[in-house]
Amino acid sequence: MKFLVLASLLVVAALAAPSSDLDIVALEPVTRYMPVLEDAPKYPGSRIVNGNQASRGQFPHQAALYLDGRSFCGGSLISTSWILTAAHCTLNIGTVTAHLGAQSLNSVESGRVTLATRNLINHASYNPSNLNNDISLVRLPSAVALNAFIQLVHLPRHSQASTTYAGVASQVSGWGKDSDSAAGVSNNLNFVNLNIITNAVCAQTYGTAVIVGSTMCASGAGGRSTCNGDSGGPLVLNQASGYLQIGVVSFVSGAGCASGNPSGYVRTGHFLSWISANTGIHIAN
Repeated sequence: MKFLVLASLLVVAALAAPSSDLDIVALEPVTRYMPVLEDAPKYPGSRIVNGNQASRGQFPHQAALYLDGRSFCGGSLISTSWILTAAHCTLNIGTVTAHLGAQSLNSVESGRVTLATRNLINHASYNPSNLNNDISLVRLPSAVALNAFIQLVHLPRHSQASTTYAGVASQVSGWGKDSDSAAGVSNNLNFVNLNIITNAVCAQTYGTAVIVGSTMCASGAGGRSTCNGDSGGPLVLNQASGYLQIGVVSFVSGAGCASGNPSGYVRTGHFLSWISANTGIHIAN
């Protein structure tokens, strides 16, 4: 089953303002194009894909990113001035408008902050053909004030950089499609619980050109997965000290979000030095 077609999760056309009828714009797949099956099953009531709706403030590090007013991604607040996201989200983008402290894209919410910026840093070695190094940074024009709905996510320590997290239960959040046949992104922030799998197992599906040391995968068992619009969002561990971000949403199988195939992520620990060098964020040993 090697080299199944991959589809990046990004790009949802987002004319002017959030709406429920946004069109999907797919990036080029790794091998050859395979459209999402028109008869893919719907999952009534599902969130992300077979997940749940988040409560307000449940994931206070989550960012909603509108890209040149025409596409959509997720991100995470890693300092009061910086958002972490995926390179395929920000590549060739001029302006990012970040919404922080949001749960509903279409509602007016207290404590919500909106900031626009053109200061973007894409990883110099990002490879769009296999999505290696699919990571980027968004610098906010001014530091955001933290509140009950806006908080920082924790990054791994340098000593955790080589941790695989295989077998660990994680959570991923975003406004992406809640089924393969959904017309566009969800209005509400959703999340799903996923188990991390080894790269060796994931490479049985996608091959070793895609699954490298800097990538990470989660099981798609039960049709649970990220989907279009979730790209750039945080894969986290819910720990007593707060959320620890171990991955950045990167790709899903071209066979469909609910196909049961693994979802793919950038391994955050692999890029700690890159993040620190570009942002000045101190990362503990």
